[in-house]
Amino acid sequence: MLKNLEIQNVALIDNLNIEFLPKLNVLSGETGAGKSIIIDALNFVVGGKVLKSLIKQGQTFMKVKAMFLTPFSENVKNLMNEYDIEFDNEILISRKATVDGKNDIKVNGVTITTSMLKNLTSFLIDIHGQHEHQHLLKDKYHLEIIDSFIKEKDLFVKYQDKLSTLKEVQLKIKKLNGSTENQERMLDLLSYQINEIEDAKLIIGEDEELQQKKVAMINFEKIHDSINSAISEIDGQTSIINGIKKSYNFLNNVSKFDSDLLSLTERLQNSKFELIDILEILKQKQSESNFNQSEFDLIDERLDKIKLLKKKYGSTIKEILCFLEKIKTEYDTITNSKDLLKKSLKEKEQILNELYEFAKEIRQKRESVSKNFEQQVLKQLSDLGMKNSKFAVEFNKFPSLDNFESNITQTGCDEVRFLFSANAGQSLKPLSEIISGGEASRFMLGLKNILAENDNISSMVFDEIDTGISGDMGYKVACKLANIANKHQVMSVSHLPQICAMADNNIKITKKVVDSNTIVEAMLLDEESCLNEISRLSGGLENSDASINHAKELRNRCLVYKNNL
Repeated sequence: MLKNLEIQNVALIDNLNIEFLPKLNVLSGETGAGKSIIIDALNFVVGGKVLKSLIKQGQTFMKVKAMFLTPFSENVKNLMNEYDIEFDNEILISRKATVDGKNDIKVNGVTITTSMLKNLTSFLIDIHGQHEHQHLLKDKYHLEIIDSFIKEKDLFVKYQDKLSTLKEVQLKIKKLNGSTENQERMLDLLSYQINEIEDAKLIIGEDEELQQKKVAMINFEKIHDSINSAISEIDGQTSIINGIKKSYNFLNNVSKFDSDLLSLTERLQNSKFELIDILEILKQKQSESNFNQSEFDLIDERLDKIKLLKKKYGSTIKEILCFLEKIKTEYDTITNSKDLLKKSLKEKEQILNELYEFAKEIRQKRESVSKNFEQQVLKQLSDLGMKNSKFAVEFNKFPSLDNFESNITQTGCDEVRFLFSANAGQSLKPLSEIISGGEASRFMLGLKNILAENDNISSMVFDEIDTGISGDMGYKVACKLANIANKHQVMSVSHLPQICAMADNNIKITKKVVDSNTIVEAMLLDEESCLNEISRLSGGLENSDASINHAKELRNRCLVYKNNL
């Protein structure tokens, strides 16, 4: 539930902190006192559009904070975890907008986007402004309302899964249905590419090996001369090996007198063997060392071939071979497209049959809950003084299996609209076309009474739901708000004494001038102040006994009603 709302620099408000309590909170006050500003601020903090005109004159920013307390629905918990925001028993939303267009949103200190905020608050609070009930009256939302009464959600999950499979098969068929001319052209190109790569008989790593050979052949004379010089130094006239042998003999003769010299003789012996091994390898390379122009030309030609293939098909031999596998698969797919198309069409037919059965089940569920929904709506309308009203849920004609594919949507193939007649003798017509403003307000309130049973949102806001309503009808509207408040926290802006009398918590909004500055205040009324406010709204003489007694009578009547809920 909404615990409190802290408003700073919004329109006439400098700083205002409003505490809300469970059940029915009613905000009242003189026209122009600032009640609508509070609703605007609440809309802003839960993700509404930023209106720079709301920033208080002379200030550079506006800021609103809203504190929500547990319990939270599973949807809220899942989103908070998804956004990686820590929470326990409370969620603090803070939103700030500046005159230069900056928008800063934090939830429990973590910065989020506007879309993330809207997702979260859609499960925390439901705000119905003076014109927002029109949303519920539009045909495109009626199916959504009916579906909220269907408990078997797994049926929709099965439908969605099967629909996803259908879309995959439809995409496959679309690809396979390319023109024959395009397919032949593509096969020619793929065949050429496959042959060019396969004829090259590429081996991973051969390009690096060939490049090393080419470099060695280019530097043949330098390598040959260096090998000869090295052999000469090791085993020439001043042979290093002979020098090591002599040194070994000198030290070996005296090593028995000094243990350190014995170690050195062993190292000299090892050096001699190592040099002999090196010398043999160098002589072998000397015998093999020759320049073959034909071999060089072949290596150069091969490297040019590989370079050309890299330019076409990949930066490495490995990438070229991967590309080869890819185009071979594509070639096979096109070659076998007729068989694949036939198989895919058969698969699509089977999926459509299964999907059609799911859609029929969904239609049956919708029609079933619609009958009960119609009866509930009529009861609500009767309670709200519209006893001669008629109401019906109209479905579109269910398509045949042959026409099913062209009528598929994400939620089935149903279209729904609400039909309404306010007076006896009038035929049913689309709700949005014939309902008046006052009727729409009552219809929406009755609808919210029904939906409240299935609604997991803990807080609801009604901004002047009593527009166009007076007399005993005001009391009936108050009763409907009390019904909703029995399971939800409700905030209602009202001018009706009946709704004010039904409130569990009365908050009066006032406006006054202090030091040439207009400020808005909110005060939680005690019982005496509440009776005075009911008296004022009733139009009685201020503080007169008759007016106060009337307020008490109305208050007691409302109390009896709430006690019997």
